[in-house]
Amino acid sequence: MTRVVTAGIDGTPESAAAAHWAAREAMTRHCSLQLAHIRVAESALDRMVVPEEDDAPRRQAEQLVGDVAAVLAERFPSLVVTTEVAAGEPTWALTELSKTSDLLVIGSRGLSTLGGFLVGSVALPTVAHTQCPVVLVRAESGPRDRTDDAADREGREGREGISPGIVLGVELGHPCEELFAFAFEAAQRGSMTLNIRHGWEPPPVYGSRPMPLAPMALEDLLDERADALAKMVRPWCEKYPGVDVDVRAVLEHPAPMLVKAAENASLLVVGRRHRAHRLGPHVGPVPHAAMHHSRTPVAIVPHS
Repeated sequence: MTRVVTAGIDGTPESAAAAHWAAREAMTRHCSLQLAHIRVAESALDRMVVPEEDDAPRRQAEQLVGDVAAVLAERFPSLVVTTEVAAGEPTWALTELSKTSDLLVIGSRGLSTLGGFLVGSVALPTVAHTQCPVVLVRAESGPRDRTDDAADREGREGREGISPGIVLGVELGHPCEELFAFAFEAAQRGSMTLNIRHGWEPPPVYGSRPMPLAPMALEDLLDERADALAKMVRPWCEKYPGVDVDVRAVLEHPAPMLVKAAENASLLVVGRRHRAHRLGPHVGPVPHAAMHHSRTPVAIVPHS
């Protein structure tokens, strides 16, 4: 079966950045790239087959996707690029495409007046329902922010003395094989450091006023979590011996800690557990915060 990276295209600068990000990722994974544009159907008639000469919206959509494909073909001549144009409900269509994709990449909009990113009415429910990992890319995370090959990256590190790296957020007590596999494989492909972080904010009972010995107790509890984290990571380090790994348990709320830790990273990876929620799409507080506040591309990996 052909491996595919799918990028959602809608004509915005964010989707253009997502397409370029997806193209580079497809190259490193040795996958083909599928560019998908789902135009919202205005009525049931839009889902019916109509004569080409009367289907102006579809022609416009095909032109849009074709233009992006042409740009990527020129930039990545060895990359196999296919296109998909359909009318329907975008979330449902992208979720269906995720079933046959290794990775789904979509754009995320600019800052809101409250200082967070506008994830949008399509991105949030899509992330909540997709079968494969999803990466959200900002417009400023486009071609200028990521190098196209290892030589460029090594040159930049030499000039600036930094390594972009990958940040992986994990929680203890929950199986997350898919999450670790995604992050370690990404770090191995890109020859990047994998920074594994576990954030923990103690409950109020550990405050200094009701418990004078709280600082010592907190240190002991954090040490226990650090030991548990190291034990969780050890088999993966043995499986991927070539990956440089930095593992830390931090006494901070996990969501803002991860967003801050990933400020200079190439990718922030977080998990989303498969579960239904009676109030609608649910991704969990940490992925939700990462989606809305991280400037770095965010990978949300569904796991058991």
